[in-house]
Amino acid sequence: MAELTRDDLIEAAKIATDGVPGPLSRPDFERITGISQYHIYRLFPDGGWSELKRLAGINKHPKDNQPLSDDDLLEEFHSVATKLGRIPTWALFGHNAGISADVVRRRFGGLQGTLKSYRVWLEENHPDTPLLAELQAQSRHEVPPPPQVVTVENSDRLTPSASWAKVDGPEYGPPIDFRGLRHAPINEQGVVFLFGMVSYEIGFIVEAVHAWFPDCEAKRCIDRRNERWQRVRIEFEFRSRSFKEHGHDPSGCDLIVCWEHNWPECPLEVVELRKVIDELGS
Repeated sequence: MAELTRDDLIEAAKIATDGVPGPLSRPDFERITGISQYHIYRLFPDGGWSELKRLAGINKHPKDNQPLSDDDLLEEFHSVATKLGRIPTWALFGHNAGISADVVRRRFGGLQGTLKSYRVWLEENHPDTPLLAELQAQSRHEVPPPPQVVTVENSDRLTPSASWAKVDGPEYGPPIDFRGLRHAPINEQGVVFLFGMVSYEIGFIVEAVHAWFPDCEAKRCIDRRNERWQRVRIEFEFRSRSFKEHGHDPSGCDLIVCWEHNWPECPLEVVELRKVIDELGS
């Protein structure tokens, strides 16, 4: 299956405009084309939906036209979070807010920037809200490093130790607190589990998971309006380059799902889950 390109999305956006009476919104685009926001922000990392609209010659949606202050945006984010009783994903925010999620995302620098700004805003404006406790758990990339351990090298000097000595027992990845997953994957099994958590949300229906190559058979929607799906063969790897190291044949697979994409010359489409969870949020 051919990997989606920027031109594919631009053409899809132009076609989708015929299916709505007014300016095309991102939820309308996803509904009509079956292309998820994950693909939008993977192919247009700097401008996202706004860049795609501009390149496709689409008029701005009314929700994108309001010149709002940071406080206005955070007030709206808080309104949606209070209504839902939890920190919203971008999709939930887009469906419940009076402004576009793209505006918030761009203003504060993505999910983590938004959560950091929102936390500061809550501490100043709503310090008693239970949402602050949830935010503390969701600031995945703000987890402080462990304090340095000091050991006495001689009687008058302390030398910081690099880390605690390893002992017998299980090991864990860095804390991410993504939904029900406390730590990041450290192996292929963790990648499979995490993909199962988000597969439907990013546009896949899983048919089967195997113990042979390729690991998974799934389908993804290529035409939401006419409900058309195509088969996709998936191989799970912790790092994408392991696909090559394991000697797999690219012709027998359509897609690699991994935690870390470290194979720039990869001939297949790659879904890097550590970037996906940043886009999806909590």
